[in-house]
Amino acid sequence: MGIDSLKNNLKHIKSLVRELYIFSNQLSMIEQVESSSQVVINTREKTLLNEAIVSLNNQILILNNSIPPLVEGIGFYKKLEDNKGAETTTKDVKLVEVKYNPLDSKDKISLTINDKDKREFLENLSKSNLSTNQLKAKFSVEKPIAATFGKPNSYAKMANSLFRNTSSNLVAKGYFSDLNKNLRKMNSPFVLGTYLSMIFFTVLISFVIGLLLFITLLFVNIGLTFPFFTAIPAGETILSRFMTYILLVPIVPVLCFVVMYYYPKSEAKSLSSKIDQELPFITVHMSAIASSGVDPVSIFQVLLNSKEYPYTVMELTKLMNLINFNGKDLVTALRETSRSSPSIKLKELLDGFATTITAGGSLRQFLGKHSETLLFDYKLERERYTKTSETFMDIYISIVIAAPMILLMLFVIMGSTGNLTSFLGLSVNAISVLLILGIVLLNIGFLVFLRIKQPSI
Repeated sequence: MGIDSLKNNLKHIKSLVRELYIFSNQLSMIEQVESSSQVVINTREKTLLNEAIVSLNNQILILNNSIPPLVEGIGFYKKLEDNKGAETTTKDVKLVEVKYNPLDSKDKISLTINDKDKREFLENLSKSNLSTNQLKAKFSVEKPIAATFGKPNSYAKMANSLFRNTSSNLVAKGYFSDLNKNLRKMNSPFVLGTYLSMIFFTVLISFVIGLLLFITLLFVNIGLTFPFFTAIPAGETILSRFMTYILLVPIVPVLCFVVMYYYPKSEAKSLSSKIDQELPFITVHMSAIASSGVDPVSIFQVLLNSKEYPYTVMELTKLMNLINFNGKDLVTALRETSRSSPSIKLKELLDGFATTITAGGSLRQFLGKHSETLLFDYKLERERYTKTSETFMDIYISIVIAAPMILLMLFVIMGSTGNLTSFLGLSVNAISVLLILGIVLLNIGFLVFLRIKQPSI
């Protein structure tokens, strides 16, 4: 038992203090809301929180009592004796090592405590674990995670290994700043350099695919009907096919680059629309919380425990991280979060919230008025969506149902009489296949469009 035991004890004390801080804040917030609204929220949760706080306090005290003997046991020289020949030390204390597995980890924790405190420590450890398990089982909220572009994976690693230096140089020179803003707005897990490497890697792969497709088309015809691959006509030369299909080589990589470059912007726009759909209701919720008289930070802490606003909560999590981990004050955190928000309406809400706090205004009145405005806009948007759906229903019936059926019937009738053997160089069978594919694609396009335009709430 030496310096390693002391380090282990101090490290565990820090983790206990962190848990104690979380439970104490939760209990304080519940009591504050109860005292302001004169309503009892949940006595069982308060009891479990109190039990966990008492048990954690006792564990910290026991570990604190073990620090002096451990410190005395660390030294590089023998202590001097007094006149009576006895060492100038405190009374001998018997230390024992306690090992156990924590709840959410496979690594064992090794602690050194007084032998007399061992039983009490284990009892308090059991009580705190029991209270924590019950709190997680009955009162914890599992937050839904909104869909994102993806997590760092082997594809990103491979792209970085090939293009990291190129991407880093471009970022250092200040290029692609708009792309970086869009990545932050869409909450991308990739930094700008990694995403640029992925774009370059994708362009390289698409270039190879375009080149292989070009070489294939030089010697083979690809058709829509069986057999799909046929030899080139006798009168057509390789040179003419070369001039026809050479543009495939640059077009495929350019298309991939454009799609990946503008994907973050479109994703940020989609996220913005989803946040805008949640804002009227989350503002009403904030107004109700503010009317209870809690401090402004507690308003956002309560909202973080809600699973009803998954997309807005992602932005509020950034706000709380700036306060809790970066040490920003609430007004500064609000303004920084608003600048990176994909939603203009959320930006206006956060900026107005910060202005109201700075000016000493009433948050309840501000949130109440703002929620009325957002609800009015929400109703107008629903009405516009209903009218748009009616218009597109008429267009759908005309283009996707009536027109293809008429054209298909005409081609079938003309083909059966023998008067139409080809049209624009295509056979009747090829035209029929193209019509069917066109109908399928139009249906998919309409469904995607309606899905994009449909309000999420």
